[in-house]
Amino acid sequence: MNLIPLTGIIAIVGVAVTIASLGYLHIAPTGLSPIRNAVSEYGISPYRRWYRVATIALGIAGLATALILQLALRGTLPAVILLIIFGVARLLISWSPMDAAGAARTRTGRIHNLLAIAAFATATAAGFLAAGPIAADPHWAGFSPAATVFTWVMAVGSAGVILATASAPLRRLFGVFERTIYVGIIGWITVLAIASATAG
Repeated sequence: MNLIPLTGIIAIVGVAVTIASLGYLHIAPTGLSPIRNAVSEYGISPYRRWYRVATIALGIAGLATALILQLALRGTLPAVILLIIFGVARLLISWSPMDAAGAARTRTGRIHNLLAIAAFATATAAGFLAAGPIAADPHWAGFSPAATVFTWVMAVGSAGVILATASAPLRRLFGVFERTIYVGIIGWITVLAIASATAG
């Protein structure tokens, strides 16, 4: 049995559930701003169950993508390892909610921050590390430009989050930068999932 298309389908389903859950959170009356507020703040709102669904679904999609790279492309082991870390971080993060703004810092909140940093950093690094093998493979090469674009979207969003964390004037745009990372991650996984699902 060829597992490559199957893992692609699993990743696509995970991404679809993630998009549906996050989409609902953005139209629900949460009182949170997609411009200012972090996505993780949905996890400490009355709508936290939808945030948990999104994190678990994206974690599964990330782990499926790690398996896709391992099965389909040579030279991607570093990216595979990073994607495993990404997937595990997303699976765990909703169980360690962030600290509310203005509240005392807690161990749970610090764990949340570490998991968030791990997820964003590993996904971005995996995108760059997998770029060469993707471009070199005859089937995957056609998907390389789109994968590269989404990798850079992750990088730009990550840089924006760092700047917003360090700069008070940019802090009001934190939500935009973080959601940019999400767009990059979801887009990159989707591209690889489609390439896998259509592999012969």
